[in-house]
Amino acid sequence: MTKTFDVCVIGTGGVVGLSIARQLASGRRTVAGIEKHRTAGKETSGRNSCVIHSGFHEVRGTLKAKLALRGSSLIAEYARDKGIPIMRTGMLIAVPRGALREGLWREAGALWNLWRRGRTMGVQFRFIFTPSGVREFAAVDAVGGIFIPAMHVIDVEKFLQSLEADATANGAELSYGQEVTGIRVDGTAYVITTNRAEFRARVLINSAGLHAHEISRMAGGPEYPIEFLRGDYYELAGGMARWNIPTLVYPAMPPRSPSKGIHLSPRTDGRLFIGPDARPVPVPGSYEKDSTPKELFLAAARKFLPAIREDDLQWSYCGIRPKLRSKDGKSDFVIRMDRTDVPLINLVGIDSPGLSSSLAIGEYVDTMVRETGV
Repeated sequence: MTKTFDVCVIGTGGVVGLSIARQLASGRRTVAGIEKHRTAGKETSGRNSCVIHSGFHEVRGTLKAKLALRGSSLIAEYARDKGIPIMRTGMLIAVPRGALREGLWREAGALWNLWRRGRTMGVQFRFIFTPSGVREFAAVDAVGGIFIPAMHVIDVEKFLQSLEADATANGAELSYGQEVTGIRVDGTAYVITTNRAEFRARVLINSAGLHAHEISRMAGGPEYPIEFLRGDYYELAGGMARWNIPTLVYPAMPPRSPSKGIHLSPRTDGRLFIGPDARPVPVPGSYEKDSTPKELFLAAARKFLPAIREDDLQWSYCGIRPKLRSKDGKSDFVIRMDRTDVPLINLVGIDSPGLSSSLAIGEYVDTMVRETGV
């Protein structure tokens, strides 16, 4: 028997899909959530740096900048209210000592661009001009940098569990282990067929993450050119306590870099990681195979921790993120009403800062759904 809903959200195994389902169900709509995995957090949402930031890395005026700024404050408040482990680490964007030998122009230019961008967004910065000033924040070897206090890391697993509980409490019906096999329009509604059931909905929201471009095609939406970037993470033996690094430590990166750089990231449980790199892969595949060689991460770590040894690093995990192809390497989120006859809202290329933006994306999509009259 096919059950009819006001809205169906495809991809409620991730923070964005769950945030949308939670928000929409709170408005007294009937909401179905479909997820192909058996539990939440099995793809991009559960395999990242766990960083909550305000989007100052992003181009002003983009959805990424706007939604990360709003979302980061929402998440910090939400985590405190719900008792979710969250740690205010701040972020140190540092210039390693080795940059002195190579010339500081690239790093200095990158810091200047970040400061200028952050200033327009009202983000607080503190400039650091000496190695001793750097060591007040983290025991790394750097000549200077900037420090942004309002940065957090969160326990993503607990965040996902809380969003799931909220969505269910609000009345959303979440179905796991349901891989979409077909989508068709029947009158004024979509009929979504999975490997186990059939759902009918007046509005379809595609938040399928790595497979959102495929769902768009299935639903009669446009083709989106997507590339996939794999990022590996290595763990530092001894964690935060051994290395005395309680803050996020990022290298200064050029404006058009496809990532924010291989960085040191503490976690709420006291562990310490370095990553991710950003390596194109043809399609989403195995997370355990073809890991990036340790040498790349060892070289990145030694820029700030010259004494680190090979056996101090152990491969931990990797994540794959979808990115909309662009000529300059920078791309914005796509959150768009791509069909109006039977409303289809596509969310495509939701890479970083998707975690930081997730609650704000829920609000944003809620506004779009209200405009359909549902």
